[in-house]
Amino acid sequence: MAEIAVLHNTLDFHGGADAVCLAVCDALQDSHAVSLITCSVTSPSTLADRFDIDLDTDELSIVTPPGGTLFARALAGAAPIIGSQLPFRSVVLRQFFLQITNEYDIAVSTANEFSLPLPSVQYIHYPQFRANTSERRTIDDHVQMKFNSHGQYDVDMSSSSESNSTLQETGIESAEQTAPTSQAQFKKKTEQDKPDLDNRLEDVEYDNPNNNTAGNSGYLNQIWTRLAAPEDGMSVSNSTQTAPATFLANSTWTAAVIANRYNIDPVVCHPPVDPIYGGRSWDEREDGVVVVGRLAPDKRPLDAISIVDAVRSQGHDLHLHIVGTAPDAYRDYAATVTTEAADRSYVSVEEDIPRSRLETLLCTHKYGLNLKPREHFGLSVAEYVAAGMVAFAPASGGQVDVLDRQNNRLFDSFEDAVMKIDTAITTDERPQLPRNRFNRDRFDASIISHVEEMLSQ
Repeated sequence: MAEIAVLHNTLDFHGGADAVCLAVCDALQDSHAVSLITCSVTSPSTLADRFDIDLDTDELSIVTPPGGTLFARALAGAAPIIGSQLPFRSVVLRQFFLQITNEYDIAVSTANEFSLPLPSVQYIHYPQFRANTSERRTIDDHVQMKFNSHGQYDVDMSSSSESNSTLQETGIESAEQTAPTSQAQFKKKTEQDKPDLDNRLEDVEYDNPNNNTAGNSGYLNQIWTRLAAPEDGMSVSNSTQTAPATFLANSTWTAAVIANRYNIDPVVCHPPVDPIYGGRSWDEREDGVVVVGRLAPDKRPLDAISIVDAVRSQGHDLHLHIVGTAPDAYRDYAATVTTEAADRSYVSVEEDIPRSRLETLLCTHKYGLNLKPREHFGLSVAEYVAAGMVAFAPASGGQVDVLDRQNNRLFDSFEDAVMKIDTAITTDERPQLPRNRFNRDRFDASIISHVEEMLSQ
């Protein structure tokens, strides 16, 4: 039995990264002593219930830096002004962890990449360092995914029924072009400028209601990079200043961004999503759309309302459920969403609902919708599929993996989203993807395998 430290900067944003963190702890608990190193206000047990993860929180050791909870509360309160500050949180957590590394055999980061002095497995949802130095931005304009000898991108083969898609040369739009959170975000491109599915890597994070890049890019990120980022080209077989590391990515899209940032080839390991079963047949389901995710600008719930408005204008009696959490960082934005919904009898907003209520909504409605472009994976989209819904998402990011590159489910503009949902309703399109594509057994086996391999070295 090994002593394993799971590093996670914060659980307070209640998103897919936090679900992965708890799933990793759960997967490793049976064979090892697991400690969660974090600065969080949210308790693991609260999120374990929300994400339906059977984590033994009594056996999980929670290790927090001195003053860590107050630190987390302060950042949460200031987040509407200063942004999420996730790289900064990671730097602080790493500095604390360096003082106690001798207590552990291996580290598993579920909060992206770190330079660490002990062997590690690092799960990257999206790179947190090297955000936009001029040299990297120049390189980012012409990113090509690296392919193996079979002409495919390296994908963790423990994943079942997953698409090993290939991506061609990519370009990046500027932050000014991509930041808006209104219908303008989906303004239809001219045909000559219209990209193929998932042929862009957008090296910009959207995590703050008022300033999309505050603290996560620019000069501050260069500081955090110097303090905590791993080496360029670091791998298990090539490391000089830090200990060996295995890098995992949550999607082929994220893997390509990592390869560009660090000149490494991560293994793709999609997050865990078990099938969700209810008692209704397709014909018994309601003609409604469910949108699941944080009530935050990057998730664009206001766009979901506009899209349903437009589909209804085509003559469909469609309603909308917006379901999610409203962390302190997004409380003002969440209030705006609630106000917009109150003006429409066919739109409802439900915050902090129990898992049973979420699964009921997913299993009793026909359509799931995600609006965040360049989603790193798309946990909510995967849950729509797992619940037997017809799911729609932007044609970019990791959700292209989730929807298996289905052109009739992926949209590249506001008008395209409206048209594809309208078509699905009119022609009574049915779900086509298997519910168990990302089942938890696959994920657990992959995480355990990588950890055991690192421990054996």
